[in-house]
Amino acid sequence: MFMVWPFLAIILHQKFNLNEFEIGAFIAFPIFVGVTFGFFLGYLSDRVGRRKIIIIGLIITIASLLTMASADSLDFLMLGMLGQSIARGMVENPGRALMTDMLQDRDAKDLALQVRYFALNVGAASGPLVGINIGLTGQQTTFALVALVYTVYVLAALIVFKIQPPLKHTKMNTNQSIGQVVGVLRADHAFMLFVFAALLADIAYGQIDAGLLQYLRVAGFDQITKFYATLIFINGTTIIIFQFPILKLMANIPPLHRAGIGVFTFIIAFISFALAPTNSNIGLMFAMFLLSLGEVILFPTLSIIVDRMAPDHLKGSYFGAAALSAFGFSLAPLLGGFLLQQFGGMTLWIFMACLSTLVGGLFFLAERLRATKSAAQAGIRP
Repeated sequence: MFMVWPFLAIILHQKFNLNEFEIGAFIAFPIFVGVTFGFFLGYLSDRVGRRKIIIIGLIITIASLLTMASADSLDFLMLGMLGQSIARGMVENPGRALMTDMLQDRDAKDLALQVRYFALNVGAASGPLVGINIGLTGQQTTFALVALVYTVYVLAALIVFKIQPPLKHTKMNTNQSIGQVVGVLRADHAFMLFVFAALLADIAYGQIDAGLLQYLRVAGFDQITKFYATLIFINGTTIIIFQFPILKLMANIPPLHRAGIGVFTFIIAFISFALAPTNSNIGLMFAMFLLSLGEVILFPTLSIIVDRMAPDHLKGSYFGAAALSAFGFSLAPLLGGFLLQQFGGMTLWIFMACLSTLVGGLFFLAERLRATKSAAQAGIRP
């Protein structure tokens, strides 16, 4: 996927002649739709079982990628992007819930989510540079190759699910309606505040995709595709190298505090992007390194926080609700494109630094709410 998806903004500009804001809107809409369906799909995985939803999602992904590979119009390209975005919510959120269903030990659950994130970043680091070296990066037809890989993915999932039965019943043990589940979530104020903070974090971090790529183009960097692939490689390899040492270093830090450290690193990274000279590749590479360190601290920790906040019988629903934070990724290219077009790169990066500061404050409030709730349940005066 990383051989082509990060370069979608270039395809939209070169083949379909869209400007920065139009590209942002085009990328944002499918993400918005996918996130909207995400909560319902998480709830559905609680009701009918995670594995069925995952398999159906993988099949829809294959069909959507083939549509994107052959699309000659924006309408068909949008159709494929919509299908892929909805299917992503059928695979990722139930997949995370399934991993924690299969394990009993708390440390094992946390490590499983960390390993999953590590594996994704091996692909993120290698995809762009491998694509460039074999001449496929940035070409629309590469989506057909991704569809072939997903075909292997769905076959592997079918085999694994047949060999490995569930260790425990993962469906709801009550017939709660979706309205009742929404009521449970709304009453969990710490969780809802956490989801809103994660949404803002996704807006800021989401600039690593279309926002950064368009910034390089507007700023006049040479060999944009190759340099952007280098930045993505730095992002992925930083995570691969530092994820587990940082995990060991921060093992005794509470998850929400750990998330706050990741957000603080984001702030420094965005300031570095703003101050990096437009004629200096080194400055942007250093800023990407800092942002990647913040990512390796923050994003695996977010999944751990959701797992700890969620009741066992509502894991899918909680992961689906937490996925609403991905609205931030749908807003990111829209907001980033607008700021870049109207005010320039300096304003874009400083705004993201300020947004990250707000995220840190909201994480602190969520921790206070959670501590107060726990104390009340234990009958202790907070």
